[in-house]
Amino acid sequence: MGRTLFVGCSHTMGYREDAPADEPNVWRDNNYAEIYSQLFDKKIVIMASAGAGNRAYHRFISYAFEKYNDIDEVFVQSTYWGRFPIAINPDLDEKTIFPKEFFIDKNLCEDNIDRFSIALSPNNKYLETYLKPWASDYDDFPYMKDTKVWESEPDIRRTSHVYMQMWHYSNTHLVQEDYFTYMTMCDMLCEKNNSKMYIWNINDRCYIPSETKNYYTKLKNTKIAQIDAENYLKKYVDIEKVDGEHYSTNVHKAIAQRYIPYIKETQ
Repeated sequence: MGRTLFVGCSHTMGYREDAPADEPNVWRDNNYAEIYSQLFDKKIVIMASAGAGNRAYHRFISYAFEKYNDIDEVFVQSTYWGRFPIAINPDLDEKTIFPKEFFIDKNLCEDNIDRFSIALSPNNKYLETYLKPWASDYDDFPYMKDTKVWESEPDIRRTSHVYMQMWHYSNTHLVQEDYFTYMTMCDMLCEKNNSKMYIWNINDRCYIPSETKNYYTKLKNTKIAQIDAENYLKKYVDIEKVDGEHYSTNVHKAIAQRYIPYIKETQ
């Protein structure tokens, strides 16, 4: 039996904002991937980080295939589109290429479970993380509706980065095309390594366009869930949350027990 790779953000990492002050918020028991391993006695790898965007996933998958030679299925938890990466690299040297593992941390590994996340600040010198606009930002930084293309906007020297990101990237065709690029790259990695890939979303706010399966090219090793986890599970369990975003351990158990098998049957 091969190994299963789970890729995602905080929902895949197991995250609780209500964790005790002297304990980490991450790798908590509301973690469907670890529950899946226990239920089905399966070796798994988790590559996930709180707040991570879809852009992180092909690096996770590529690194996992380099490290493990027995991964036969990959579950990609498609996350929110509005997250965008930022980095600090004081060297600003385009000729220095970081290895993939430079920004990957190996976390606690035990029994059948290996855990990895983004290494946020290697050597306390470099940084890679993800930011996102808040809903209130769209009111605080309203769109300049009298914009004249090529005359007044976009102007990076007078407009804030968050404004540019919200109005000139996140809500445009550019972020759509980027998403298709990331998923196509993930599919190509899985095809090359003879692994099946499944794309799914935790709720309907994590949008997966129907065009994903055949935008730049037809995805060859990928199935896409036809319904998100929250809506699929409503008929089985109460959709409980431990904070404003993250779901309870009972919901994660249902994801492992019911939703993941459903994804594998998706046509």
